[in-house]
Amino acid sequence: MQLKNKKIVVIGGCGTVGSLMARILKSKGNDVTVSDIRKDTYLKDIFKSEGIKLDLGGHDLSLIKKADAIAIAPSLTNNKKVLNLINKNPKAELIKIEDILKYKVKKPVVGITGTNGKTTTREMLKNILKISGLEVPEHHLNIQGNTEFIPPLQARLPGDVAVVEIGTFGVKNEIKRSAKNSNVTVGVITNISRDHLKNISFQEYVECKKEITEVAKKLVLNADDPIVASFGNDNTVYYGIENLKIKIKHFFEDRDCPFCGKNLKYEEIFLGHLGKYECECGFKRPRPTVKAIDVENKKFILSIDSNEGLVKLEYGGIFNVYNALAAAAAAFILKIDFDKIIEGLNTFKKVPGRMEKIYKKPEIIIDYAHNVAGVKAILQTIKPKGRLIVVNTISSESGIKEDIKIAKILSSADILIPASYSARKASKYTNTTVINVKSTEKKFKKGTLGASKFQVEEAIKKALSYADKNDTILIIGEGGVKYGREIIEKIK
Repeated sequence: MQLKNKKIVVIGGCGTVGSLMARILKSKGNDVTVSDIRKDTYLKDIFKSEGIKLDLGGHDLSLIKKADAIAIAPSLTNNKKVLNLINKNPKAELIKIEDILKYKVKKPVVGITGTNGKTTTREMLKNILKISGLEVPEHHLNIQGNTEFIPPLQARLPGDVAVVEIGTFGVKNEIKRSAKNSNVTVGVITNISRDHLKNISFQEYVECKKEITEVAKKLVLNADDPIVASFGNDNTVYYGIENLKIKIKHFFEDRDCPFCGKNLKYEEIFLGHLGKYECECGFKRPRPTVKAIDVENKKFILSIDSNEGLVKLEYGGIFNVYNALAAAAAAFILKIDFDKIIEGLNTFKKVPGRMEKIYKKPEIIIDYAHNVAGVKAILQTIKPKGRLIVVNTISSESGIKEDIKIAKILSSADILIPASYSARKASKYTNTTVINVKSTEKKFKKGTLGASKFQVEEAIKKALSYADKNDTILIIGEGGVKYGREIIEKIK
């Protein structure tokens, strides 16, 4: 597809895919107008800064008739009204997502997958690259997770190095297809825990995550995760923790050897199933090239080959050390100077909704933890001065069994307030004080969101009514991240 200096109208250009199509077409030297029935878009400033014109609140027929080409998002390809609009200009070339994907990706692309830590690892790596003077394309989309077309389109935006997050809903070939379309050159796998397992087995989920290894030329793997480590080849850089200088709360989750199936023996455990392990069959933790030495709550010594430097993170947690190591390992493969890696990690500002403190007295923390591993990680990190009150907005994608596991883990809280129907249903298996709110008697489910704004608000109000100034209120799950900050601002 050779389009340049053409007048192009992108119908449905305010959507996730449509907006990226419009921005790519503009970057190729075209005169692009986004036409959408929406009256406004949070991407307005992005469009204007890149010179993309807007036709909002309907479709200006005169613009469509004058267009050299018309692009439509995949969700609109069978929309009769849109097709009728396109037919008003039969001479215009029709551009579909397949045409955009024909543009070659000529830059290095880092693809990040795994169960937890993808987003923070992505942002840490991007900060390292920007500190190094490189341009990194941003999708600017207000979304949780990235699947299907988002990574391949983001990789085609202008920049020096692309860093894309690739998630999965447990569909075979989903990650492989997305990584291939993104032309992933460096594949990062952060960890693999039980998540998105409602309709597939854990082994099938593992195979989904492994798909990125079939595409990437070089790999960054977590040496402390036995399943992830087993994917390694001659083009792998491993990362891991060498030793701790602090005592941590353990939520151990055992693992079987990925080769012989026998139970692994752990010499040391750092987080869940992550640690130093070996099997009688000979499989054992590979020696990492990128290491965290003398790990404390918020700092550690980063070691890569013969280089060592002090990393001081803005917020603590073993899980966050792993995120930093994954980012550092990817930067190492990209030949970024060690000093820039240290600087990039030390200047990184945390991702909103990840261990985010939004109020002081009582301390209120929101965190996207939405599965067993994520909940274990956040509970391991926080250190309440008073009582711990947890508002649980989670409705697990893996079903009620996962919700029950989460409820059992939350037995370590002093008070548990379910904020979703699923969390309420599972809370009878917890071993702590449970306080229910009326709104959770009704089931709510919208995509991956398991709690409504009203349910979250009612639960937060209940938590505040019980909390003293020295207590900590922890709000977990997607609903808490989506609504928590706004609710607290309104109440306080």
